[in-house]
Amino acid sequence: MAKWVIKRGGKKEPFSAAKIKKSIRDVAKDAHLSRVRVKRAVSKVSRAALKLAAKRKIIATATLKKTILSQLTKVEPTAAKAWRKYDQRRRARRRRRR
Repeated sequence: MAKWVIKRGGKKEPFSAAKIKKSIRDVAKDAHLSRVRVKRAVSKVSRAALKLAAKRKIIATATLKKTILSQLTKVEPTAAKAWRKYDQRRRARRRRRR
């Protein structure tokens, strides 16, 4: 299992399966999915991300994100759309700060 995650800016932090599950849960809730669908999405999508992380000692957040979005698109497209919308808003805020 991955012990470390490399963030976009190069910062290294401990890998957290709970953080991955929370991110998926939050975006599924933001997409107004039912509790059952949220639970299903968290289970299926996090399983794929954790399987990928199990093969490495260090993993980039970009790699995890790509896997999560790919699986989320298959399992709950509305949640994937909510994630992409969140990313767009976040990128816009970053550009304004520069």
